[in-house]
Amino acid sequence: MATFCIHLMAQKEPLSVDLPFDGIDQLVDQASSSRYIVGHLAVPDEEGVCRRVMIATSRIQCAVEVD
Repeated sequence: MATFCIHLMAQKEPLSVDLPFDGIDQLVDQASSSRYIVGHLAVPDEEGVCRRVMIATSRIQCAVEVD
């Protein structure tokens, strides 16, 4: 699992998301063959919970591997 900073279309702030991939290459493979990717927010919300997220791969503009 790795953390990615994902910039989405029509969204000002990028998301920090933990995704079940070892690196950017696995993310590229999955994004090119799936409509959605599923992970967890890397930063807890106001309730201290790292929510699960489903991201439409068609909205991804840029993804940066953070760790």
